[in-house]
Amino acid sequence: MQVCLDQWVVNIFADPISKIKIASSALEMTSGVIDARRYLPNTIGFMEWKEGQRFYEQWQQRNADDYRREIDGVRPVYDHIPMHGRILDVGGGIGTLRHFLSDDAEYLSIDPFVDCWKYSTSEMQSAYPCLTKPLNFIAACAEFLPLEARAFDCVHMRSVLDHVHSPDLALLEARRVLKDSGKLVVGLYVDGGKSGYRPRLRALKEAVRPFLASAGLKRYKDHHIFHPTFIDLERIVHDNGFRVVDVYWQPQWQDQVCYVTAQKST
Repeated sequence: MQVCLDQWVVNIFADPISKIKIASSALEMTSGVIDARRYLPNTIGFMEWKEGQRFYEQWQQRNADDYRREIDGVRPVYDHIPMHGRILDVGGGIGTLRHFLSDDAEYLSIDPFVDCWKYSTSEMQSAYPCLTKPLNFIAACAEFLPLEARAFDCVHMRSVLDHVHSPDLALLEARRVLKDSGKLVVGLYVDGGKSGYRPRLRALKEAVRPFLASAGLKRYKDHHIFHPTFIDLERIVHDNGFRVVDVYWQPQWQDQVCYVTAQKST
């Protein structure tokens, strides 16, 4: 996979802290890509986030069958929630979302996993042909986007809000870079699902998980930072300047994973 930035991306660079417009040359480079990552290292929860980020980066390798199942499960979501225009994929990694977008969409992936683009295997490309195309990618964090305000028609966050260090700050940044007419799409597992109650098997797994992790079985440790119920999800979206306009429950996950579409509050 080749990482290269279209001119429209270069034109909207901003300092991730001050938000002042800057040239791309003012930002650092790591592994051949622009590195605008900024952290909150002295804030509660940072070490837990850092450990979780390492875990998910190591988890990148999956086989092609896994990706094909993922496509089948996600396709109904993007049939229901079409996205057009200029799209920012926060936590978008190697850009598999492009599989579900029209060819004329302008797409940018932001992810703290600076080397993610190196893990585009032939098996993955077979499942996602979009991975053979050049990718607009910047290494950055959801809480500090190196982009100008009101630059995007859509901000997409799938399986992201429960992993970021500061969900509130991530949503505030999403609001900042969205056009006034733009939309936010947040998809994630919600505790208790649509009914508000955990399925028995899920409840059992969560009860056993801490004991397995403490016994040294690290793969059972919960690396999610945020564990919202649906009510929590609605509240945090609202509290950070959005109003929910649509809720879609992903069929593949038996009403446990939802996608909220929201617009800026006036």
